[in-house]
Amino acid sequence: MDAGIAATIRQLPSRPRPLVDVYREQMEGFVLADSLGFKHLWLAEHHFADDAHNCSALPILAAVAAQTQRIRIGTYIILMAFHNPILVAEDAATVDLLSNGRLDLAVGAGPMPVECEVFGIPTTETFARTYEALEVIQKCWTEEVFSHHGKYFNFDNVRMTTKPVQRPHPPIWMAAAGPQSATKSAQRGYHLAMGMGPGHATYVQALRDAGRDPAQQRFCSGPIGIHIADTAEQAWDEAEEPLRAWLQFYQRRGAPFVRSVPPAGEFRRTPNIGFVGMPFMVGTVADVGERLRALLYKAPLDEMGLYFHLPGIPVESVKKSMRLFARHILPDIKDWGGPK
Repeated sequence: MDAGIAATIRQLPSRPRPLVDVYREQMEGFVLADSLGFKHLWLAEHHFADDAHNCSALPILAAVAAQTQRIRIGTYIILMAFHNPILVAEDAATVDLLSNGRLDLAVGAGPMPVECEVFGIPTTETFARTYEALEVIQKCWTEEVFSHHGKYFNFDNVRMTTKPVQRPHPPIWMAAAGPQSATKSAQRGYHLAMGMGPGHATYVQALRDAGRDPAQQRFCSGPIGIHIADTAEQAWDEAEEPLRAWLQFYQRRGAPFVRSVPPAGEFRRTPNIGFVGMPFMVGTVADVGERLRALLYKAPLDEMGLYFHLPGIPVESVKKSMRLFARHILPDIKDWGGPK
């Protein structure tokens, strides 16, 4: 198994800071991840958030590409229903060129209603728009000239001259939680982001039904909130408010997978508190290593997505947490993972 960084650039609403400082510090952490041997840097997308959640992943990933050498970079996720697919294909190809073939495109088909309202996209259209957009993107990357006439997009004689480095194209992943998206993404052969989530079993069965071997697909976990410090008490003192703010962000926006958030001070006493089935990993190196191993040793995953960059934790504490993980836990996880 590999370890990737599942990141978001965002504020802690109770303690806002200049965004230029937040972005600079997060970039330092992303560059550090490359030197420490993490497999991926995944970056999310959301809009109009009170925590200033980063809204545009590909420009940030281009900046990361210019400052790193080995780490793969990816959207996890891009909200495809809001985007023109040709522009996404061009921008993503550009990032793939700048990174010399290190880009992955992970996509989500279920934006939040508040975002859909502003963009003027009915929530009932987001699934179909997403998969039609991906069809267009793949044509952009693999065909010299193409036309497309669908329900939402119509293009004639498109000649995209900026092609990605990777052939036939950068890997496409789907954060498929529901059965409809899990089935569709498996039929198309997309990899599974949000592995071990509610759509995992449906996705695997749909792969087999389509004559695909699950062993040939890649699976990444949902984001795992993580923070390591010298003592468990210190780790929770630093991470609890940021983790609570993370869950409250989704709760305020009506996400069905966050129905209740424990009161302040109770996270450390709430068994298996976490996000989309992924328990938070907070404590000492020994604590976190033991709990991660118990959760993921035989898990049907190729990669864990670790959310170190929690809003509001001092950047030096985040860097220390990453270094501790890389030194003491990362070498052990190479032998983790089980059948899919």
